[in-house]
Amino acid sequence: MASRRNVVVTGMGVASPLGCTAGGFWDGLLTGRAGIGPVTRFDPARFACRLAGEVDDGRLDPVDGPFSFEIKRMSTFVRHALHAAGRAIGDSRLFPDGRPPPGGAVFMGVAMGGLPSIEAGVLRQERHGVRKTTPFLIPSLIPNMAASMIALRHAITAPQRTVAGACASGSQAIGEAAEAIRSGACDWALAGGAEAVTTPITWSGFEAMHALSPGEDAGRAPRPFDRARDGMICGEGAAVFVLEERSRAEARGAAILGAVGGYATNSGCGEDITGIAVADTAACMAAALDDAGLAPSEIGCVFAQASGMVRGDAAELAAVRATFGPARLPAVTSIKGHTGYLFAANGPVNVAAALLAMRDRLVPPTRNLDAPDPEFGEFDIPTAARRAEPRHCLVNAFGFGGINATLVVSRPDLS
Repeated sequence: MASRRNVVVTGMGVASPLGCTAGGFWDGLLTGRAGIGPVTRFDPARFACRLAGEVDDGRLDPVDGPFSFEIKRMSTFVRHALHAAGRAIGDSRLFPDGRPPPGGAVFMGVAMGGLPSIEAGVLRQERHGVRKTTPFLIPSLIPNMAASMIALRHAITAPQRTVAGACASGSQAIGEAAEAIRSGACDWALAGGAEAVTTPITWSGFEAMHALSPGEDAGRAPRPFDRARDGMICGEGAAVFVLEERSRAEARGAAILGAVGGYATNSGCGEDITGIAVADTAACMAAALDDAGLAPSEIGCVFAQASGMVRGDAAELAAVRATFGPARLPAVTSIKGHTGYLFAANGPVNVAAALLAMRDRLVPPTRNLDAPDPEFGEFDIPTAARRAEPRHCLVNAFGFGGINATLVVSRPDLS
C-alpha cells in the first residue's frame, strides 16, 4: 500500500477583530487585547446586546485589480475572504509569476454568507419598490461567492467548493481540502472560512434564542468557561490557508508553517438541534486523533469552540474529558473573549492560532475567565499567555444541526 501523502501549510492569511495580519492577530491574543467593542455597522439601541467583534475594513487590502467593480458590491464576508486568501497566497509564494500552478483547488466554508445583503435588499424593496432592487443582490448574497471571487480574482480555473456546515463550515472546508490532497485529487489548495453577519436580523434571531450576552462592558464579554458566562458575542472575520502536498512544498523550497495531520466530522446533537452531544463530539475528536495517528497524550492544547454559552461550554469540556480521560487532560483555551464568535470562520481562525502557538511555543489565554466554573476544576485553562511546547493541537468546531468537525494540526517537523 502506498504511504499517505502528507499535507502541510505554506501560507496563512487572517482578517479578524484583532487585526488583519497574522502578526497583529497573534499579538492581540498574547497580550489579552479585546477585539470586541460597540456595534458600528447598525444602530443596536433596540437590542440588549450592543457589542460585536468587528473587522476594521480600513485594514483590509485594497480591492483594486481584477473584478474590483464587482467586489465592491459583494457582501462583506467576500472581502474578508479575499483579503485572507491574498495574504495566504503571498505568504506561500505559490504563484511566483502571478499565475496559479496546475493541480489546485479552492475550498471555502461559509454559513450565513450574505445575510446582511438579504436584509438590506428586502428593506430596500419594501421602502422603494421592486424596481429599486440592485442587480447585484443575488450575486452578493450567495455563499459560494467567497470561493468564486477568490478563484476569479487570482485566475484560478481549478475546481472550487463551498461547504455550508453551519459554524463547522470552515473546519470542514480545511478537512476536505486536506483529504483531496492526500488522495491525489489535487496537489495544493486554498482552504478556510469567512463570515460577516453583523446586521439587525442576526441580533434578532440570536436574542430570540437567548444566545447573546447582554453584557455592556466590551472588556468583560463574552466569558468562556466562567461561572458567570451568559452567552456569546457575535464576531466576523476570515482565515485562509495554502495547503500543499509536503514533498511538492519541499521541492519548491516553501517555508512550512505546520501540518494538517488529522480530520474528522460526524453528526449528533444534544437536547435540541442547536446543542452539542457529548458522546458524538467525543467520537469526532477520537476519530481525528486516529486519523492523525496520535495518542490523546500527544495533544498539547485543545483550541475549543467555547463561546461563553452555559450549556455549550460545559458539553464541549465533557467531551474533552471523555476523549482524553481525567488523568491526561491537555491545556484548553478559547479565543472568543478576544474575537467574538466567528461562525464559519471559527475553526480556521483557531487553526491560525494553533499554528502560531506551536511556532512560538506559547499557548494563548482565555480572556475574561475570572472565576472558572467549579464544574471545570480539573481543566488547565490558561488566563495569561504561557510558555509551552505544544507539538500537536486539536481544533474543534460545531454547527447547528449536530455538525461536529475536528482538525489536528502539528508542528512542521512532526508531520
